[in-house]
Amino acid sequence: MVFAPLGGAAVATGGVLLMIVAGGPLLAWVAPVALVTWVVAWRVRGRPPVPHGSWRDALLVSVPLVPSLLPLAQQPLLWDAHMIWWLHAGYFEQGGGFARDAIGNGALAFSHQDYPPLASAPVALVWRVLGTHEFYPAAMVSGALTFSAVAAVVYAVRLVTAFGPAPVSWLAAIAVGLSAWSPLWMVPTAGFSDAMCAAAFAAAVVLLLLHREPFGATLPLAMLLACSSALMKNEGMSMAGALAVVGTVRYRREIRRIGWFWLPVAVAGVWSVLARLLGARTDVLAGGRFEALLHGDPDTAGRFPHVFATMAGRVGWIMVYAMTAALLGLLLLRRRRRELGLGGDLWLWAVAALQWGVFTLIYMITPMPLEWHLGTSVDRVMISIVVLACASAACWAVVALHRPARAPDAAPAPVEQAGARV
Repeated sequence: MVFAPLGGAAVATGGVLLMIVAGGPLLAWVAPVALVTWVVAWRVRGRPPVPHGSWRDALLVSVPLVPSLLPLAQQPLLWDAHMIWWLHAGYFEQGGGFARDAIGNGALAFSHQDYPPLASAPVALVWRVLGTHEFYPAAMVSGALTFSAVAAVVYAVRLVTAFGPAPVSWLAAIAVGLSAWSPLWMVPTAGFSDAMCAAAFAAAVVLLLLHREPFGATLPLAMLLACSSALMKNEGMSMAGALAVVGTVRYRREIRRIGWFWLPVAVAGVWSVLARLLGARTDVLAGGRFEALLHGDPDTAGRFPHVFATMAGRVGWIMVYAMTAALLGLLLLRRRRRELGLGGDLWLWAVAALQWGVFTLIYMITPMPLEWHLGTSVDRVMISIVVLACASAACWAVVALHRPARAPDAAPAPVEQAGARV
């Protein structure tokens, strides 16, 4: 039930993709996708059981997030939610032909028609089912997706730190989930896709790179999370690429497992190719300064100090504390961490570093005014960096506070009775 919003969004997205390719109304395609999903879920139910899947665990994952989600009750008025995600939902809801025309319509370029559909598809489905275009239902759907993704990162951190004391593990996991409200607290409840994308991605990274058994019972959930983040926004595609590169390096001796890391990249690629065939364009790629950067243009290369300072300024102290914890952990607790079966922390930081590099490159080559681009987006793109950094610190904290159980005392040697014969 906790992950049902993400599962429902995946079903709606599958219906939207089929509808765009083949035409017809939305419900005509969502219904068979939902039916196939139910059949598959029924056949694989409980094989194997997902750890920490009880009602108690579900409540512990969910209830602490509720207070931070209360701003969903405010008026849904913010620009990006209306001009991107809910506008896309509006033309998805109208059917395949209408959606194809809208995606290729140059007059709607301000709405970034190339953005992936997972944040918009479930809104379109709810609007079609309810027969309305009201914005409160749209805000509730977006909020439910954000809740599900943030709950996933809470669950992931709890799962990989289950060796520690339960209260410490739960507090650490909940703290990581709440870090999605930083550096800009309003994003998770404003109808945006940034927090849900970042949290789903971070949860997938934790499950695939830190979990003792990443290809066991939690692999389907990790794939759902990774593919969902890749289909939520364009930055999610680059996140999926970063995870694929790091996963390939880590499991380079296990070729069969590498394919799982590239599945989200392939899923994102399907949407990217489809959008471009329909006429959508990515503004950064279409008019960017990439060639100028390659030729050493001083104006383009000179953006780096300002871009780096702005990004670091949004997450500075969080990164300082998290990197300090990681450094102390590597120096003092590496052996204990390995004995506990927790994956290496450097893999997580490698993913974060690749993300930072991609975001820096985007800002350096953006064709839009740099100050405007940074001011309108840097707080949101840094959420994934914050959540990964906090996940690293939380895992080290649980390792540090873990106390191995004492081995039972050795049995005393038998004592000879007085007068026994030798």
